[in-house]
Amino acid sequence: MHPGINRILINYGEIALKGRNYSRFKSRLINNIRHRLSRAGIDWRVASHHDRVFVEIPEGTPQEVLERALGAASEVPGAVWVTPVTWRATEQLYPDGTTPDCDLIESLVLTEGQAREPGRVDESFAIRVNRADKRFPVRTTELERQLGAAIIAQGKWQRVNLDEPDQAFAVDIYPEGVYVRSERRRGPGGLPVGSSGHVVSLLSGGIDSPVASWLLARRGCSMDFVHFTAHRVSEDSVHDNKVIGLARHLSRYSLRSRLYLVPYVHFDAALMTRPASYELMLFRRFMARIAQRLAHCNDASALVTGDSLGQVASQTLENIATHSSSVSMPVLRPLIGLDKQEIVSLARRIGTYETSIEPYKDCCALISRNPRTRSHHGTLSRIERRVFPDYTGLIDASLADALCVELDSGEIVSVTDTPPVARENGVAE
Repeated sequence: MHPGINRILINYGEIALKGRNYSRFKSRLINNIRHRLSRAGIDWRVASHHDRVFVEIPEGTPQEVLERALGAASEVPGAVWVTPVTWRATEQLYPDGTTPDCDLIESLVLTEGQAREPGRVDESFAIRVNRADKRFPVRTTELERQLGAAIIAQGKWQRVNLDEPDQAFAVDIYPEGVYVRSERRRGPGGLPVGSSGHVVSLLSGGIDSPVASWLLARRGCSMDFVHFTAHRVSEDSVHDNKVIGLARHLSRYSLRSRLYLVPYVHFDAALMTRPASYELMLFRRFMARIAQRLAHCNDASALVTGDSLGQVASQTLENIATHSSSVSMPVLRPLIGLDKQEIVSLARRIGTYETSIEPYKDCCALISRNPRTRSHHGTLSRIERRVFPDYTGLIDASLADALCVELDSGEIVSVTDTPPVARENGVAE
């Protein structure tokens, strides 16, 4: 990149298809970008023009700050592409009001060519012109040839490849002006967080549940997390906790979130005094009911799990149905039809994989070594009435020992042991 870059252009996809709700979705995206940048210590103007959102880069911005801004913007759900660009307004492109200054476009492209020196003599380039403003009088192919010849004359790029170039230089001509770029970064796409309601995600220390959480954030859900621990987590140990690390990373996408660390010692103690079969399914139903209580406290409309059909014994169709029957609200399972390799690929893409594979005793593995592959709601309900005669008290006692970690855009904001209370959805307004 080079000092001439003065905007970050953010392209979105399906937001543009929202019809009468279009302005609401776009405003949410702008607010979330503004919030994400603010949390990164960047107070730049975020605005929009037609179907494009842009961030204005102040003159003299250090490269390190620009990189931080690009990184933050490229993690905001709703953004499909995040692109550093050099922009010139229509008034500069048409200095006399009618005739375009093609020399201006050429100089901008040559600056990009200088900033992107080829690493090998055989590296190829291509010029891509998008003449979205059809009033621009020069034809696309003619302008591409002119700009390509100027790049070659500059002497650094000599080989043209229109099909698969090593480097593309793009010129986008819109009614508001011209944008010139030589790179773009992929964003999550989808919808902006806060546009699709609020959910509570059951977060384990494994690979699957963080990916499931990310997919729901990508579909516009704000979210809180709940994780179950063998013992009460102390406030002093939160910075060394693997699951808190995963939740922190996910909050870079979900923005404001809470992580509830709930010990299951009360469940374990009750089960030990009245042994029962189906331990794992009883525990999964207990987790779902805790999550549902938290959802009611936080105005959430659904729960989220990382279940993938048939992946492990507890995720057979029968056990999934029994799990869902334990609560009255929807249980969303975005990974249900994915295989393990597809889930791993997504985990690598979003940056949770390396943390997920660190050694960690998952609560489900501790509860049962030989889980049953089939269960029925009626059977488990009868066992629960016998083993847990005061189920509401069991939930109350477990939540009374919970630790709440408040997160925002990848950082820990606060750690409290206050029992959950109702609050507004945790998204940027």
